[in-house]
Parts: sequence; structure tokens; C-alpha cells
Amino acid sequence: MIPRLAQNKLVTLLGQFPAVVLLGPRQAGKTTLALAEMARRGDAIYLDLELPSAQRQLDDPEAFLLAQRNRLVVLDEVQRMPELFAVLRGVVDIRRRDGEAAGQFLLLGSATGVLLQQASESLAGRVAQLELTPFQAREVLPPDAPGTELNPLWVRGGFPLSWLAQGDADSLRWREAFIASYLERDIPALGPRIPATTLRRLWTMLAHGQGGLLNQSQLAASLAVSGQTVARYIDILCDLMLVRRLPAWHGNVGKRLVRAPKVYVRDSGIAHALLGLESLESVLSHPVAGASWEGFVIEQLIAAAPAS
Repeated sequence: MIPRLAQNKLVTLLGQFPAVVLLGPRQAGKTTLALAEMARRGDAIYLDLELPSAQRQLDDPEAFLLAQRNRLVVLDEVQRMPELFAVLRGVVDIRRRDGEAAGQFLLLGSATGVLLQQASESLAGRVAQLELTPFQAREVLPPDAPGTELNPLWVRGGFPLSWLAQGDADSLRWREAFIASYLERDIPALGPRIPATTLRRLWTMLAHGQGGLLNQSQLAASLAVSGQTVARYIDILCDLMLVRRLPAWHGNVGKRLVRAPKVYVRDSGIAHALLGLESLESVLSHPVAGASWEGFVIEQLIAAAPAS
């Protein structure tokens, strides 16, 4: 199942820019969307940079990438090789001089901070970015669908394999495995050595406090760590597009008082899995139901809002 809105945006951006960065959490469908674009073009190459074999192909990245002239090159999990960005700049410019102005590279990544910093520094003026969220209501439901049809998407969340599972129990098992994979594999791969149990407790506490004001000192006291450590952990979850910090609506930036942001687990299904909530009935009977619905609606509105 390919999100058509995202596919149309991707086609447009690849027609305008030499490189496009496709951002999104793991399992949101980035690779599926990239493969669909490759099939549409008919002449492209895909490298998953988590695989040693793909990394070996880039032992001489400049020579390899220049050999792919007039082909779309898809580099998945590109943040694994940050040294590539300096090479990409030169390759993009050479291919532009040869008349290949747009649609040279599609860069996929699941860590926004690392990827955007590298892209903005090395590919300024040459790259556009597109965020691929888990499925939103406008992508999986008809416009005239009654409100009750939103309930399964709210309960399961929008990750494709969770949304498309045969039943609620299967969906919950997938989300629990997804959470464990992030804690045990993906977050340590970013570099910081964070105890998985501590980070899971923090993630679960954020799900319990869905939509509440961020109180770092309270969270720090509960976890027996410093406030700076809590801030760093939340930064990582935000960087991975798993948590959203929603700033306070406050226009006077000159005041010394800093208003606390609200914090949401971005995907409602992941929030419910962290709380062990499997079905609509279990969600509705839990105190977090109202705040969970609020977070779900916020994600729908942000995804539907025009870029500014």
C-alpha cells in the first residue's frame, strides 16, 4: 500500500531538485515508496547502507556515483555513512554540468538531526526534504467516511504493518516488537549508550503523560537521572520522529519566562502499545484516552497542513 499523496510530492521534488531527502521513522514505508519510484522510472539503483556489501560498493564513492550518470541513485539509511555527503556535493555538481539537473539522488533516513545537519551543510541549495509519516486518515479512508471509521487507525496507529495486521492482537504484537527493536538495535546504533530499560521507562512515562506539559525535573527524579540526561533522551526520541515536542503558543520571545512545551508520542498506536492497550475498549477505558485522541488529531492536522 503506497501513500499516493507522498508519492506525488516525491515525484514533484525529484523533478525540481538534484537530491531529495526522504525522512521518516523506521517501518513507515520509505523503502516501499522509493522502490515504487524506481519502478516508475525503470532505471535506478538501490543501496541499503546498513549492509556491508552496499558499503563495499562505495569504497570509492566518487567513482561509483559518477558511473551512475542519468540514473536515480537511492541510498537507504544514508546517515550510516555521513562521510558521503561531502562527495555527493561534488558528484551533484558534475552531473549538473553534464546536463542532469534534477532527480539524481534519493536519500532515505530515519534520524532527522544527523541527516538534516549533514544535508544542509554539504548540499545547500541542491536538496529538498520530504517527511513520510505513518499512514494518515486522508491516505487510508475515503473523504466521506464516518467518524467511527477513524477508531481502528487511532487504536493501531498508522505504521503500515500495524494498520494492515489481521487483528488487534497481531497489530499489538508487531508494535511491541517495533518498540523492542528500536530500544535494542536502532538507538544504540546512533552512538549513545543508553540503558534500554531506562529509555523504555521514559518512553512509557511520556505515553502516560500524553499531551502533558514537559516536566524534565519530575521525569528525572522518577528515573534517577539528571534533567540534562532526560533532555538528551527526549532529543533522541524526537530526532527519530517517535516523539513530538509541541512548543507553547507564545509570541513574546523577549521574556525570561520559558513556557514548557507539550510532549506527545507521535503515533497513537505506539503510545497504546507502550501502555499495553490492545483494543478500542481498552483504550476508551484508560485515563489516557482523551489525550491520546488529542495527539492523534494533532498529527493529522500537521500532516495535512501546507508546507510553510
